[in-house]
Amino acid sequence: MAEGKIAFIGDADSVLGFRALGVETVVPKNADEARKQFARLVKEKTSIIMITEDMMDHLQDQIDETVHMAIPSVVVLPGITGTQRRGEDTIRELIIKAVGVDLMSEEQK
Repeated sequence: MAEGKIAFIGDADSVLGFRALGVETVVPKNADEARKQFARLVKEKTSIIMITEDMMDHLQDQIDETVHMAIPSVVVLPGITGTQRRGEDTIRELIIKAVGVDLMSEEQK
């Protein structure tokens, strides 16, 4: 069991610095391997799984399945090419799950 463990799935350049911090890094060769590795991390009860925005294309269905689960928390980070602002919805879901309120709402009082 890997409770308390943090993992990062992404391209080699994006995950490089996290390896030095003790984060398990996964650099999949293709979409199928990305899905298998994500499933493995969920099965091992990894607490936090970070992915690059580019990985969202391959993992969105699996990420959606984890939203109702206590762990893992899935965090989407920009890759080395910069942000595409694609992780905002996932972060919004995590905030709602954690506090029960949409703190990122654009509605103002």
